[in-house]
Amino acid sequence: MLVVIIHPEQWNGGSDRCTIGLLRHFVQAGHKVFWLTTMIDTYWAGEDFHGVEIIGPSLFAHMPLHPGDWYTQNTALALYYLFSKRGMGSPDLVVVDHSASCVPLLKWFFPRCRVLFYCHFPQQLVTPSRFFLYRWYAYLMGLVEGRLFEYVDIVLVNSEFTGRQFRQVMPTVSDAKIRVVYPPCDVDSLRCAWVRPISRADRPPNERYLFLSMNRFWPEKRLEIIIEAAAELKRRGLRPRIQMAGSVMPHIPESRIYYQELQSHCKQLELDDLIEFLPDPTDERKFELYRQCDSVIYTPPNEHFGIVPIEALEQRRPVIVNNSGGPAETVLEDITGTRIADTCGVLLANAMASHMGRKEWPQLDKDELYSKQRIRFDEKFSWKGFGRRVDEAIAELFSVDHPPTEEMAQITAERRPQQNETVHVHINGQSKCHQQNGISDSNTDLERGIIPPSRRGTFSPQRVKFLSPNGTHLPPPAAQTNGGEVPVTIGSKVSAFSAVLTNGHRNTALHRRHSEAKGKKNWAMSGKQTDRKNA
Repeated sequence: MLVVIIHPEQWNGGSDRCTIGLLRHFVQAGHKVFWLTTMIDTYWAGEDFHGVEIIGPSLFAHMPLHPGDWYTQNTALALYYLFSKRGMGSPDLVVVDHSASCVPLLKWFFPRCRVLFYCHFPQQLVTPSRFFLYRWYAYLMGLVEGRLFEYVDIVLVNSEFTGRQFRQVMPTVSDAKIRVVYPPCDVDSLRCAWVRPISRADRPPNERYLFLSMNRFWPEKRLEIIIEAAAELKRRGLRPRIQMAGSVMPHIPESRIYYQELQSHCKQLELDDLIEFLPDPTDERKFELYRQCDSVIYTPPNEHFGIVPIEALEQRRPVIVNNSGGPAETVLEDITGTRIADTCGVLLANAMASHMGRKEWPQLDKDELYSKQRIRFDEKFSWKGFGRRVDEAIAELFSVDHPPTEEMAQITAERRPQQNETVHVHINGQSKCHQQNGISDSNTDLERGIIPPSRRGTFSPQRVKFLSPNGTHLPPPAAQTNGGEVPVTIGSKVSAFSAVLTNGHRNTALHRRHSEAKGKKNWAMSGKQTDRKNA
């Protein structure tokens, strides 16, 4: 399979790490991968991009593209690909993020390719802090993108919060197209595997309680409330240590100016004895800071997803977050952290004081209790869990019987899981089957015994039953039957793009494409469609 990934700017944020996860996933699955981007930050200078053909940085480095103008950048990247790599053939899958500006162009030239859009947050709701004309430009481009998403085949969003915001500004996009796929957080762990999570009880205690803020220095991150909280704690006679670590983006003035303003504000309040600034930590340094700290602070309100609370969970540290956006979904109150009601220095100070007075967090500090949280992390937020959910979306996208969005919406409403994990579905009065592949909700699956911890990272065999409109069982549309059931197993090595049937037929996207071109019958034999919906 030929996979093209369009990610306009590769910095050192959550969306950029998500792109790295996608690249690795497709390369390890054995697919040919082209990556289109206008720039790659020096942070990734030591990254091994083996198996990925990178297109764009050498050309666009000399072009006057404005940082953050993803609409123009994605269009330019698509045009460059069409003129430079069109001879390589039509891509089977195009993965786009940040802006859908290039999607109609790609669909026009490659009508058979599938387009997957990973939405980190709707462009219409991103309020840039730049000059007046740019804000109007971004607003108008956001309105245009509402129409562009009609050409996208499936939309992955990074949290339930982002999904709600996306539906708000894109009401014409069918719910059947939208899936929640949390970004992976263990990309860094793969790069420095020697760093393992360690309980606070298993390392020497700090002389003063140590808080760590790990975030980009960016105005929307609201890091100034940490300084306000530090001043409040100092007035109360509490003297914790606070380390403010994160990347300073040299190419974007707002980041550099904001970093300098925070330092100046800290000096004005005479907090140098409490607060330490640590710009641009390396991976090794970052995980060293996690191991040394007692609690993590994450200040952004309405954050789209928020990778830092997940890193804190993986490193067994409680976290203080704003009770909004993605962190409100991922942080369990009083179990893995604390959620404050608003972005306020006093509320943050109260939460910090509470953490300082608490002796332990059992679900994080005790090995036997942390295992439950580790399973939750592995299934929902790890690189393998991310890959499985991407596989589910793509398996549906490439199925021969991918139904129209109206039918998919009806499937979502009518599907009824049974105890034997067979899903019975009726569509418009006709009998169809729905295959559960991969995992739907990791906690539920684990509790029901579907995915034991020993089998994490692999797909489980599922069974599919066919029902007539009156509810009676029908024989499967395969040459060989087995009591009215067809076992289907998704192979983990070729995960997203193949399924092996018990009767020996191999159902891959390329096989189906060639079979259709030659006029062969598809593997369903009866002509009935088989709906593959991610569980």
